[in-house]
Amino acid sequence: MSAPLDFLKIFAGQIRSAGIRFAITSGMACVHYGLQQTTKDSDWIIAPEDMGKLRELLSCLEQASPAWRISYRSICGAPLDLEYIAMGWTSHLSVWDGPASPEHKVDIFGKPPRVRADDLAVDAEGWATRHVVAQMKRTDRPKDWPIVHGLGRQLGERGRPEALLHLQEYQALISTGTATDPATRARLALRRPLLRVFESPSPPVVDEVERLLLIERLIWECVNAQRHGQYTRAWKEFFRSWRKEDGWIWPTQKPFLAQHQQLLSAARAHRLQPNPLASLPRHELLLAALTKVANLTAATQSELDQVCPPLDELLP
Repeated sequence: MSAPLDFLKIFAGQIRSAGIRFAITSGMACVHYGLQQTTKDSDWIIAPEDMGKLRELLSCLEQASPAWRISYRSICGAPLDLEYIAMGWTSHLSVWDGPASPEHKVDIFGKPPRVRADDLAVDAEGWATRHVVAQMKRTDRPKDWPIVHGLGRQLGERGRPEALLHLQEYQALISTGTATDPATRARLALRRPLLRVFESPSPPVVDEVERLLLIERLIWECVNAQRHGQYTRAWKEFFRSWRKEDGWIWPTQKPFLAQHQQLLSAARAHRLQPNPLASLPRHELLLAALTKVANLTAATQSELDQVCPPLDELLP
């Protein structure tokens, strides 16, 4: 029986031995970086091209001694297949690494939300960098934003200029920004336009910056809610159709590969969209989010323009 952190190390070792490229992110990474006390789930970024290797590994673990048990979970998620994972879907698994093991909930990403491909990096132990974790934590859940700021603080303490992309409090933003050379600030402002407040000859006003921080955060939240909603609607439409099949049961007690083939066949037969965002152009998704932010905050177009990140940052 393995506790969550022990399981994490065991599973990481198995994945590494199988030659699978991975990064540990989200909750467990926040525990690792000292910003969260505990979590029972683990989130993994796996190179989409390595999904076949991962399925083979999971099947082998079911035949190991002691045998593991691996199952898909019933919540919204796609097959562990390149066709879906490369398009931003997540696969949700339950793993038991022995007869007396508790359930370990494992979420697999191939194209993690809000993370640009050129940003994706890991350390020697397989942990996603603070910058990557901060990008993934820019969700529509209020509890995640203190973590974004905390990771920004840690990056600043280590002299990393990308701290300026994540800081969410006026004083920390101002002190870090004024200590950063103008050329670096200008480069980072291409990703976070709010940083252009430092271009003014007079010091940024507290109330104005705090309002811009609020508007900026709401843009991230609303864009994420719009994005997630596309995947949720696609899953619900597929799931409603699939469960009408005679004798439908999900998940089953079958071995993992049999479960996988069942889910993949169903996804194709009942037309689970590989890319739910394809039906809604990114600029339209952003426009819907900006309209909501303006309604919530009475933000002017000028304020929205001051803080709205580029599309490739919001929806890479």
